[in-house]
Amino acid sequence: MYNALYTTNFLSTLNDNYQKMIGMLVVTGWVSSEWKPMVISVAGAALVLPYIFCSPLANRAAQVFGKQKVVRVCKLLELPIVLLSVIGFLLKDPTLFPQKDFYTPLSVCLVILAIFLIGIQSAMYSPAKYGLIRDIGGIENVSKGMGGMESISFLGMLLGTALAALAVEKFSPIGYSSLLLIFAALGYVASLFIRADEINVGQRESLNPFAYMKSAHRIAGQYKGLNSIIYILSIFWWFATTIQLGLIVYCQEVMGMQGGAPGVIMCVAAVGISLGCVVSGRVGNKHYGEIARTPIYGTVMVIGLMVLFFLPPAGYTAFTVVLFLLSFAGGFFKVPMDAVIQRTVKPEELDGMLAYFNQVSFLFMLGASVTYYLLTLILPLRYVFLMMAIVLLAASVSVIICYPPVKQYWKKRCGKCKR
Repeated sequence: MYNALYTTNFLSTLNDNYQKMIGMLVVTGWVSSEWKPMVISVAGAALVLPYIFCSPLANRAAQVFGKQKVVRVCKLLELPIVLLSVIGFLLKDPTLFPQKDFYTPLSVCLVILAIFLIGIQSAMYSPAKYGLIRDIGGIENVSKGMGGMESISFLGMLLGTALAALAVEKFSPIGYSSLLLIFAALGYVASLFIRADEINVGQRESLNPFAYMKSAHRIAGQYKGLNSIIYILSIFWWFATTIQLGLIVYCQEVMGMQGGAPGVIMCVAAVGISLGCVVSGRVGNKHYGEIARTPIYGTVMVIGLMVLFFLPPAGYTAFTVVLFLLSFAGGFFKVPMDAVIQRTVKPEELDGMLAYFNQVSFLFMLGASVTYYLLTLILPLRYVFLMMAIVLLAASVSVIICYPPVKQYWKKRCGKCKR
Protein backbone atom coordinates (compact mmCIF):
# COMPACT_ATOMS: atom_id res chain seq x y z
CA MET A 1 0.00 0.00 0.00
CA TYR A 2 2.96 2.30 0.58
CA ASN A 3 4.90 1.29 -2.56
CA ALA A 4 4.39 4.46 -4.63
CA LEU A 5 5.01 6.75 -1.64
CA TYR A 6 8.11 4.79 -0.66
CA THR A 7 9.44 4.87 -4.23
CA THR A 8 8.88 8.62 -4.52
CA ASN A 9 10.53 9.24 -1.17
CA PHE A 10 13.44 6.95 -2.04
CA LEU A 11 14.16 8.72 -5.32
CA SER A 12 13.81 12.13 -3.68
CA THR A 13 16.20 11.27 -0.86
CA LEU A 14 18.56 9.58 -3.31
CA ASN A 15 18.72 12.67 -5.52
CA ASP A 16 18.92 15.14 -2.61
CA ASN A 17 21.86 13.32 -1.06
CA TYR A 18 23.50 12.58 -4.39
CA GLN A 19 23.32 16.26 -5.30
CA LYS A 20 24.50 17.43 -1.88
CA MET A 21 27.32 14.87 -1.66
CA ILE A 22 28.50 15.49 -5.23
CA GLY A 23 28.43 19.18 -4.44
CA MET A 24 30.41 18.81 -1.21
CA LEU A 25 32.98 16.36 -2.60
CA VAL A 26 33.53 18.33 -5.80
CA VAL A 27 33.30 21.87 -4.41
CA THR A 28 35.72 21.08 -1.57
CA GLY A 29 38.13 19.99 -4.30
CA TRP A 30 37.76 23.39 -5.94
CA VAL A 31 38.82 25.35 -2.83
CA SER A 32 41.87 25.30 -0.56
CA SER A 33 41.96 23.39 2.76
CA GLU A 34 41.24 26.37 5.00
CA TRP A 35 37.99 27.05 3.16
CA LYS A 36 36.65 23.49 3.21
CA PRO A 37 34.85 23.60 6.62
CA MET A 38 33.19 26.90 5.68
CA VAL A 39 32.03 25.64 2.26
CA ILE A 40 30.58 22.48 3.83
CA SER A 41 28.85 24.49 6.57
CA VAL A 42 27.36 26.93 4.04
CA ALA A 43 26.15 24.06 1.84
CA GLY A 44 24.60 22.36 4.87
CA ALA A 45 22.89 25.58 5.95
CA ALA A 46 21.59 26.18 2.42
CA LEU A 47 19.77 22.86 2.54
CA VAL A 48 18.13 23.35 5.94
CA LEU A 49 17.19 27.07 6.02
CA PRO A 50 14.15 26.58 3.74
CA TYR A 51 12.59 24.12 6.21
CA ILE A 52 12.57 26.80 8.89
CA PHE A 53 10.88 29.46 6.79
CA CYS A 54 8.80 27.41 4.32
CA SER A 55 7.17 24.87 6.66
CA PRO A 56 4.08 27.03 7.40
CA LEU A 57 3.57 27.53 3.67
CA ALA A 58 4.05 23.80 3.12
CA ASN A 59 1.33 23.04 5.66
CA ARG A 60 -1.05 25.53 4.03
CA ALA A 61 -0.36 24.09 0.57
CA ALA A 62 -1.13 20.55 1.79
CA GLN A 63 -4.43 21.74 3.28
CA VAL A 64 -5.53 23.79 0.27
CA PHE A 65 -4.33 21.70 -2.66
CA GLY A 66 -4.07 18.25 -1.12
CA LYS A 67 -1.00 16.25 -0.15
CA GLN A 68 -0.79 14.21 -3.34
CA LYS A 69 -0.90 17.27 -5.59
CA VAL A 70 1.75 19.07 -3.52
CA VAL A 71 4.08 16.08 -3.78
CA ARG A 72 3.63 15.85 -7.57
CA VAL A 73 4.13 19.56 -8.24
CA CYS A 74 7.22 19.68 -6.05
CA LYS A 75 8.68 16.65 -7.80
CA LEU A 76 8.09 18.33 -11.17
CA LEU A 77 9.87 21.48 -9.99
CA GLU A 78 12.89 19.38 -9.04
CA LEU A 79 13.85 19.08 -12.72
CA PRO A 80 14.74 22.75 -13.39
CA ILE A 81 16.40 23.02 -9.99
CA VAL A 82 18.87 20.21 -10.60
CA LEU A 83 19.59 21.75 -13.99
CA LEU A 84 21.34 24.59 -12.11
CA SER A 85 23.68 22.06 -10.50
CA VAL A 86 24.33 20.51 -13.88
CA ILE A 87 25.37 23.91 -15.29
CA GLY A 88 27.63 24.54 -12.29
CA PHE A 89 29.41 21.20 -12.72
CA LEU A 90 29.75 21.50 -16.48
CA LEU A 91 31.44 24.89 -16.18
CA LYS A 92 34.32 23.02 -14.54
CA ASP A 93 34.56 20.39 -17.27
CA PRO A 94 37.90 21.01 -19.05
CA THR A 95 36.63 19.38 -22.25
CA LEU A 96 33.85 21.98 -22.49
CA PHE A 97 35.54 24.97 -20.86
CA PRO A 98 39.37 24.83 -21.02
CA GLN A 99 39.70 27.88 -18.74
CA LYS A 100 37.79 26.08 -15.97
CA ASP A 101 39.51 27.93 -13.11
CA PHE A 102 38.00 31.16 -14.40
CA TYR A 103 34.51 29.80 -13.67
CA THR A 104 35.21 28.52 -10.12
CA PRO A 105 33.33 31.29 -8.21
CA LEU A 106 30.33 31.00 -10.53
CA SER A 107 30.34 27.19 -10.31
CA VAL A 108 30.47 27.24 -6.49
CA CYS A 109 27.59 29.74 -6.35
CA LEU A 110 25.43 27.77 -8.79
CA VAL A 111 25.92 24.48 -6.94
CA ILE A 112 25.14 26.01 -3.53
CA LEU A 113 22.15 27.89 -4.99
CA ALA A 114 20.80 24.60 -6.38
CA ILE A 115 21.23 22.97 -2.95
CA PHE A 116 19.30 25.89 -1.43
CA LEU A 117 16.47 25.56 -3.98
CA ILE A 118 16.29 21.80 -3.54
CA GLY A 119 15.93 22.52 0.17
CA ILE A 120 12.90 24.71 -0.58
CA GLN A 121 11.42 22.02 -2.82
CA SER A 122 11.95 19.32 -0.17
CA ALA A 123 10.56 21.55 2.60
CA MET A 124 7.39 22.22 0.61
CA TYR A 125 6.43 18.59 0.25
CA SER A 126 7.86 17.10 3.46
CA PRO A 127 4.72 17.54 5.64
CA ALA A 128 2.59 16.21 2.78
CA LYS A 129 4.61 13.02 2.26
CA TYR A 130 4.71 12.19 5.97
CA GLY A 131 1.03 13.08 6.40
CA LEU A 132 0.21 10.55 3.68
CA ILE A 133 1.54 7.70 5.85
CA ARG A 134 -1.52 7.72 8.10
CA ASP A 135 -3.87 8.57 5.19
CA ILE A 136 -2.71 5.48 3.28
CA GLY A 137 -2.27 2.87 6.02
CA GLY A 138 -4.39 4.11 8.91
CA ILE A 139 -3.27 4.67 12.49
CA GLU A 140 -2.84 0.92 13.06
CA ASN A 141 0.03 0.83 10.54
CA VAL A 142 1.85 3.97 11.71
CA SER A 143 4.89 2.17 13.18
CA LYS A 144 5.26 0.03 10.08
CA GLY A 145 4.74 3.04 7.79
CA MET A 146 7.20 5.27 9.69
CA GLY A 147 9.79 2.51 9.97
CA GLY A 148 9.54 1.81 6.25
CA MET A 149 9.58 5.50 5.35
CA GLU A 150 12.63 6.25 7.45
CA SER A 151 14.49 3.14 6.30
CA ILE A 152 13.76 4.12 2.68
CA SER A 153 15.02 7.62 3.45
CA PHE A 154 18.29 6.37 4.84
CA LEU A 155 18.59 3.81 2.04
CA GLY A 156 18.26 6.70 -0.41
CA MET A 157 20.88 8.59 1.60
CA LEU A 158 23.11 5.53 1.43
CA LEU A 159 22.83 5.00 -2.32
CA GLY A 160 23.01 8.72 -3.05
CA THR A 161 26.20 8.97 -1.02
CA ALA A 162 27.68 5.79 -2.54
CA LEU A 163 26.87 6.87 -6.08
CA ALA A 164 28.35 10.29 -5.43
CA ALA A 165 31.56 8.73 -4.14
CA LEU A 166 31.77 6.46 -7.19
CA ALA A 167 30.79 9.15 -9.67
CA VAL A 168 33.44 11.59 -8.46
CA GLU A 169 36.14 9.00 -9.10
CA LYS A 170 34.85 7.35 -12.28
CA PHE A 171 32.74 9.85 -14.24
CA SER A 172 33.30 13.16 -15.94
CA PRO A 173 31.17 16.17 -14.90
CA ILE A 174 28.73 15.50 -17.73
CA GLY A 175 28.41 11.88 -16.55
CA TYR A 176 27.60 12.50 -12.88
CA SER A 177 25.49 15.56 -13.75
CA SER A 178 23.18 13.60 -16.04
CA LEU A 179 22.23 11.27 -13.17
CA LEU A 180 20.68 14.23 -11.32
CA LEU A 181 18.17 14.77 -14.14
CA ILE A 182 17.42 11.04 -14.45
CA PHE A 183 16.67 10.61 -10.74
CA ALA A 184 14.48 13.74 -10.71
CA ALA A 185 12.45 12.52 -13.70
CA LEU A 186 11.94 9.06 -12.18
CA GLY A 187 10.84 10.63 -8.89
CA TYR A 188 8.16 12.66 -10.65
CA VAL A 189 6.86 9.58 -12.48
CA ALA A 190 6.67 7.61 -9.20
CA SER A 191 4.66 10.42 -7.55
CA LEU A 192 1.91 10.02 -10.16
CA PHE A 193 1.07 6.58 -8.73
CA ILE A 194 0.46 7.69 -5.11
CA ARG A 195 -3.13 7.00 -4.01
CA ALA A 196 -4.64 7.96 -0.64
CA ASP A 197 -7.90 8.94 1.04
CA GLU A 198 -6.68 12.25 2.37
CA ILE A 199 -7.66 14.04 5.56
CA ASN A 200 -7.22 17.71 4.72
CA VAL A 201 -8.89 19.58 7.53
CA GLY A 202 -7.57 21.97 10.13
CA GLN A 203 -7.13 25.60 10.98
CA ARG A 204 -5.44 28.03 8.63
CA GLU A 205 -2.37 28.93 10.64
CA SER A 206 -0.21 32.00 10.05
CA LEU A 207 2.31 31.92 7.21
CA ASN A 208 4.72 33.94 9.35
CA PRO A 209 7.26 31.24 10.33
CA PHE A 210 7.85 32.63 13.83
CA ALA A 211 4.16 33.17 14.60
CA TYR A 212 3.46 29.72 13.18
CA MET A 213 6.08 28.11 15.41
CA LYS A 214 4.71 29.88 18.48
CA SER A 215 1.16 28.76 17.69
CA ALA A 216 2.22 25.17 16.90
CA HIS A 217 4.26 25.01 20.11
CA ARG A 218 1.11 25.94 22.03
CA ILE A 219 -0.95 23.29 20.22
CA ALA A 220 1.72 20.64 20.82
CA GLY A 221 1.65 21.58 24.50
CA GLN A 222 -1.90 20.24 24.68
CA TYR A 223 -0.46 16.76 24.15
CA LYS A 224 1.46 15.72 27.24
CA GLY A 225 5.18 15.47 26.52
CA LEU A 226 4.86 16.02 22.75
CA ASN A 227 7.01 19.15 22.64
CA SER A 228 9.70 17.23 24.52
CA ILE A 229 9.61 14.43 21.95
CA ILE A 230 9.86 16.93 19.07
CA TYR A 231 12.87 18.66 20.58
CA ILE A 232 14.66 15.44 21.56
CA LEU A 233 14.03 14.02 18.08
CA SER A 234 15.42 17.26 16.65
CA ILE A 235 18.61 16.63 18.61
CA PHE A 236 18.92 13.36 16.70
CA TRP A 237 18.79 15.33 13.44
CA TRP A 238 21.44 17.70 14.84
CA PHE A 239 23.58 14.61 15.43
CA ALA A 240 22.90 13.18 11.95
CA THR A 241 23.81 16.49 10.28
CA THR A 242 26.93 16.96 12.39
CA ILE A 243 28.27 13.50 11.68
CA GLN A 244 27.55 13.92 7.97
CA LEU A 245 29.40 17.23 7.89
CA GLY A 246 32.24 16.00 10.08
CA LEU A 247 32.95 12.69 8.39
CA ILE A 248 33.79 14.25 5.03
CA VAL A 249 36.59 16.48 6.33
CA TYR A 250 37.67 14.04 9.09
CA CYS A 251 38.20 11.23 6.59
CA GLN A 252 40.07 13.53 4.20
CA GLU A 253 42.21 15.54 6.62
CA VAL A 254 42.73 13.15 9.58
CA MET A 255 42.41 9.66 8.14
CA GLY A 256 44.06 10.59 4.84
CA MET A 257 41.33 9.21 2.58
CA GLN A 258 41.17 10.41 -1.00
CA GLY A 259 38.60 10.50 -3.82
CA GLY A 260 35.29 8.85 -2.99
CA ALA A 261 36.54 6.95 0.10
CA PRO A 262 34.89 9.42 2.55
CA GLY A 263 31.60 8.77 0.78
CA VAL A 264 32.01 5.03 1.39
CA ILE A 265 32.48 5.65 5.12
CA MET A 266 29.31 7.75 5.13
CA CYS A 267 27.51 4.85 3.43
CA VAL A 268 28.36 2.68 6.42
CA ALA A 269 26.56 5.14 8.69
CA ALA A 270 23.56 5.27 6.34
CA VAL A 271 23.33 1.45 6.18
CA GLY A 272 23.39 1.25 9.97
CA ILE A 273 20.63 3.81 10.47
CA SER A 274 18.54 2.31 7.65
CA LEU A 275 18.68 -1.18 9.12
CA GLY A 276 17.99 0.19 12.59
CA CYS A 277 14.88 1.98 11.29
CA VAL A 278 13.60 -1.16 9.53
CA VAL A 279 14.00 -3.40 12.57
CA SER A 280 12.63 -0.79 14.96
CA GLY A 281 9.60 -0.19 12.72
CA ARG A 282 8.87 -3.92 12.62
CA VAL A 283 9.03 -4.49 16.38
CA GLY A 284 7.60 -1.15 17.52
CA ASN A 285 3.90 -2.05 17.56
CA LYS A 286 3.28 -1.17 21.20
CA HIS A 287 2.45 2.42 21.99
CA TYR A 288 5.23 2.96 24.53
CA GLY A 289 7.19 -0.31 24.39
CA GLU A 290 10.02 0.85 22.17
CA ILE A 291 10.20 4.50 23.13
CA ALA A 292 10.70 3.48 26.77
CA ARG A 293 14.00 1.91 25.72
CA THR A 294 15.28 4.84 23.64
CA PRO A 295 17.58 6.00 26.49
CA ILE A 296 19.39 2.64 26.18
CA TYR A 297 19.92 3.11 22.45
CA GLY A 298 21.03 6.69 23.04
CA THR A 299 23.60 5.44 25.55
CA VAL A 300 24.92 2.94 23.00
CA MET A 301 25.40 5.82 20.56
CA VAL A 302 27.24 7.84 23.22
CA ILE A 303 29.60 4.94 23.92
CA GLY A 304 30.27 4.53 20.18
CA LEU A 305 31.07 8.22 19.78
CA MET A 306 33.48 8.12 22.72
CA VAL A 307 35.25 5.15 21.14
CA LEU A 308 35.61 7.11 17.87
CA PHE A 309 36.97 10.06 19.83
CA PHE A 310 39.75 7.97 21.40
CA LEU A 311 40.37 5.72 18.39
CA PRO A 312 43.68 6.42 16.54
CA PRO A 313 43.27 7.67 12.94
CA ALA A 314 44.89 4.52 11.56
CA GLY A 315 42.16 2.24 12.96
CA TYR A 316 40.09 2.09 9.76
CA THR A 317 38.38 -1.25 10.45
CA ALA A 318 37.51 -0.47 14.06
CA PHE A 319 36.31 2.99 13.01
CA THR A 320 33.96 1.48 10.41
CA VAL A 321 32.55 -1.19 12.76
CA VAL A 322 31.89 1.25 15.60
CA LEU A 323 30.31 3.77 13.22
CA PHE A 324 27.97 1.09 11.90
CA LEU A 325 26.89 -0.06 15.38
CA LEU A 326 26.20 3.43 16.72
CA SER A 327 24.26 4.25 13.53
CA PHE A 328 22.20 1.06 13.92
CA ALA A 329 21.32 2.12 17.47
CA GLY A 330 20.34 5.51 16.02
CA GLY A 331 17.49 3.90 14.08
CA PHE A 332 16.08 2.49 17.33
CA PHE A 333 16.49 5.88 18.99
CA LYS A 334 14.62 7.73 16.25
CA VAL A 335 11.68 5.69 14.91
CA PRO A 336 9.73 5.26 18.20
CA MET A 337 9.62 9.04 18.64
CA ASP A 338 8.44 9.51 15.04
CA ALA A 339 5.65 7.00 15.72
CA VAL A 340 4.59 8.86 18.88
CA ILE A 341 4.00 12.04 16.86
CA GLN A 342 1.89 10.16 14.29
CA ARG A 343 -0.13 8.28 16.93
CA THR A 344 -0.66 11.11 19.38
CA VAL A 345 -1.77 14.03 17.22
CA LYS A 346 -5.36 14.38 15.99
CA PRO A 347 -5.84 13.82 12.24
CA GLU A 348 -6.88 17.42 11.65
CA GLU A 349 -3.73 18.73 13.35
CA LEU A 350 -1.17 16.23 12.03
CA ASP A 351 -0.05 18.13 8.90
CA GLY A 352 0.50 21.28 10.93
CA MET A 353 2.39 19.39 13.62
CA LEU A 354 4.65 17.75 11.03
CA ALA A 355 5.38 21.19 9.56
CA TYR A 356 6.19 22.46 13.07
CA PHE A 357 8.47 19.47 13.63
CA ASN A 358 10.23 20.29 10.36
CA GLN A 359 10.85 23.83 11.57
CA VAL A 360 12.28 22.72 14.90
CA SER A 361 14.38 19.85 13.54
CA PHE A 362 15.87 21.97 10.78
CA LEU A 363 16.66 24.75 13.22
CA PHE A 364 18.73 22.14 15.02
CA MET A 365 20.27 21.04 11.72
CA LEU A 366 21.16 24.65 10.96
CA GLY A 367 22.66 24.81 14.43
CA ALA A 368 24.72 21.74 13.52
CA SER A 369 26.38 23.65 10.68
CA VAL A 370 27.18 26.50 13.07
CA THR A 371 28.44 24.38 15.98
CA TYR A 372 30.51 22.20 13.66
CA TYR A 373 32.19 25.22 12.07
CA LEU A 374 32.85 26.99 15.38
CA LEU A 375 34.24 23.85 17.01
CA THR A 376 36.64 23.20 14.14
CA LEU A 377 37.96 26.76 14.47
CA ILE A 378 39.25 26.17 18.00
CA LEU A 379 39.71 22.39 18.42
CA PRO A 380 40.96 19.41 16.39
CA LEU A 381 38.35 17.64 14.24
CA ARG A 382 38.07 14.57 16.50
CA TYR A 383 36.46 16.73 19.20
CA VAL A 384 33.34 16.75 17.04
CA PHE A 385 32.74 13.17 18.28
CA LEU A 386 33.08 14.30 21.90
CA MET A 387 30.63 17.16 21.34
CA MET A 388 28.08 14.78 19.81
CA ALA A 389 28.49 12.32 22.70
CA ILE A 390 27.79 15.00 25.31
CA VAL A 391 24.68 16.29 23.50
CA LEU A 392 23.26 12.80 22.88
CA LEU A 393 23.80 11.85 26.51
CA ALA A 394 21.76 14.89 27.53
CA ALA A 395 19.05 13.91 25.02
CA SER A 396 18.89 10.34 26.35
CA VAL A 397 18.44 11.56 29.93
CA SER A 398 15.84 14.09 28.75
CA VAL A 399 13.63 11.33 27.31
CA ILE A 400 13.28 9.90 30.81
CA ILE A 401 12.81 13.23 32.56
CA CYS A 402 10.53 15.00 30.07
CA TYR A 403 8.26 12.33 28.55
CA PRO A 404 5.81 11.00 31.19
CA PRO A 405 5.23 7.44 29.79
CA VAL A 406 8.97 6.79 29.66
CA LYS A 407 9.45 8.29 33.12
CA GLN A 408 6.73 6.01 34.51
CA TYR A 409 8.26 2.98 32.77
CA TRP A 410 11.69 3.53 34.29
CA LYS A 411 10.18 4.32 37.69
CA LYS A 412 8.51 0.92 37.68
CA ARG A 413 11.70 -0.79 36.48
CA CYS A 414 13.77 0.88 39.19
CA GLY A 415 11.13 -0.04 41.79
CA LYS A 416 11.35 -3.71 40.79
CA CYS A 417 15.15 -3.60 40.96
CA LYS A 418 15.02 -2.21 44.53
CA ARG A 419 12.68 -5.00 45.61
